Amino acid sequence: LLFFFLVFVIGTSSGCIENFAFVRVREVGGTGNNMGLLRLVSSLAGAPMFWFSGPVTEALGTDVVLVLSLLAYVARFLNYAWMSHPYHALPAEALRGITFALFWTSGSMYAHKISPPGMKATMLLIMNAMYGGLGQSVGSIIGGKLQSRVGTVKTFLYSGIFDICFVGVLVAYLASGKERAFATPSQAIKSKFHIES
Repeated sequence: LLFFFLVFVIGTSSGCIENFAFVRVREVGGTGNNMGLLRLVSSLAGAPMFWFSGPVTEALGTDVVLVLSLLAYVARFLNYAWMSHPYHALPAEALRGITFALFWTSGSMYAHKISPPGMKATMLLIMNAMYGGLGQSVGSIIGGKLQSRVGTVKTFLYSGIFDICFVGVLVAYLASGKERAFATPSQAIKSKFHIES
């Protein structure tokens, strides 16, 4: 349940930033050409992450990858909030390799591993529903209401503050457990051996 809740939170962040990032780019004088280049950078940043996501997940664990994804969202939100030129958004778009490519591959691998026999497709469907269906929809609605009331800059600032607070609570919770949450089978064995010794 915790895993799918985290997927939902990440989806909420995605729904907010993906729907209002280019609104912010427009506010600082961005054109269609600027937006096209920004989207190209985000796509190029995602390609190597899809390739290396397996080894990265095996090395760090799904729990660490999810935390890194949320921290990358914090950086993206603050980047967009404080930008004053369209190309100041380049670092934020480059981070999409972590916020989507690395997160999505790692999450899919974990959902596949925890699936009961014959339920692999169902687990991936639930993950997709929590991220792209429920999460992004809620993020779009919340982002839209905030943007209409306080503006795009404060919407991103508030979203970044929420995510960093959530990361703090998440890390404290994960650190309180004796065994690592979302550990891969090899990591679970190492964790158990460390506890017993």
